[in-house]
Amino acid sequence: MTTEEASKLWGVHQDHVKRWCREGKVRCRKFGKTYILTKDQPKPGTVRSMAI
Repeated sequence: MTTEEASKLWGVHQDHVKRWCREGKVRCRKFGKTYILTKDQPKPGTVRSMAI
């Protein structure tokens, strides 16, 4: 997904998502000036519950 899609999904500004990409807090790849994120990841800072 794009940083725009991630920002809408996670409820944060697009620049915040780009910062997470630069800091390595989300899984993404950079193509030119565009970051592409994997869709199956949670918002950084949230804990995903694990089934035992």
